[in-house]
Amino acid sequence: MRWWAGTMTAIAVAMALLSLFALLRQPVKRNAEVLFAVVSGSLALSLMLPWAGNAPDWMKWTLAIGGAATCNGFWLVSRALFRGDNGVSLRHVVLAGGVALLIALHRGNAMQADVPPSMVTVSIDALLTLTSTTLLALTFLEPLRGWSMDWAPVERRLRLSFMALYGSCVLSTTLLGELAHAFPVLAPWRSGIVALCASAMIGFTHLAFRHRRQVPPPSVRRDSPAPNKQASAPSEDDARLAALLRHQLQVLQVYREPGLRVAELASRMGTAEHRLSKLITQHLGEKNFNHLLNRHRVAHACRLLAMQDGLDSILHISGESGFASLGPFNRAFKAIMGCTPTEYRANCRDDEPSGFPDGECLELRLE
Repeated sequence: MRWWAGTMTAIAVAMALLSLFALLRQPVKRNAEVLFAVVSGSLALSLMLPWAGNAPDWMKWTLAIGGAATCNGFWLVSRALFRGDNGVSLRHVVLAGGVALLIALHRGNAMQADVPPSMVTVSIDALLTLTSTTLLALTFLEPLRGWSMDWAPVERRLRLSFMALYGSCVLSTTLLGELAHAFPVLAPWRSGIVALCASAMIGFTHLAFRHRRQVPPPSVRRDSPAPNKQASAPSEDDARLAALLRHQLQVLQVYREPGLRVAELASRMGTAEHRLSKLITQHLGEKNFNHLLNRHRVAHACRLLAMQDGLDSILHISGESGFASLGPFNRAFKAIMGCTPTEYRANCRDDEPSGFPDGECLELRLE
């Protein structure tokens, strides 16, 4: 059965590397995606370690250290996936890094088979067992945090599916690991099951990311600050939120994400949805959130259309500017600019832009 384990491991390593490259190519990366990129790379190295065989010691050490951000890293991914980008703070990263250090030390000790165990190595193993078991349990329970029957059915199914798949993977690999100590013939089976579980979790996590790009995690009301305990005056708070919104729009260019919703952007900014909506309509003078996005999207499209050497099609420019399809792009462009994208491009190439309000489009301000 060693060939089967080798095949499954090769597939899992390939999926982990593809996951890493796909996440790195994302133009706008959320915290969960950045964390899972690290986990994917570490998972590939960890899966290759048992097959290192007679590889040089430096390669074994590289695999051992680089593969130390798997389960502990996935705990951070689960927090970001179900709590939003604010679900992971510096203290969580430090804790996961500490567990990674324990894993690296444990694997380093295991590679020195001729060295008798000491009090230090035994203590490291015991501490690693305690912390890793705790993180596994926290990852499994993370989807239940703030559970509400008011959530959409798809949200509840996502969380229950995560628990079912993750729990099955942890249970099967743990049981096979214990049985393999007593029955060495099961060792190849365990390696194959570990690789199979890794592939399943990679695929599921990417599907979850795809869902999260459309539907942000529901807010947990008990974490929201009480209205009568705000530390800043309303004007100062509005200025802070406006600066954060300006950064999201002008620097991160979040308007280029089709299907972006006000609740999702509010989660990234660490504020409540209603507060962001109020800022947009009452303090920035916009009609609504979608109107704000469309103004920035059309402004981006104007810059692309005005390029004298631009060869991109109107359809491609609409997608680059954040519109999901050509119809909404044409309607929004005509409403804001008073002309169609094709007419705007032709006018720019004729060097007669004065007939169109492009200045109004390109000078978008939040003040």
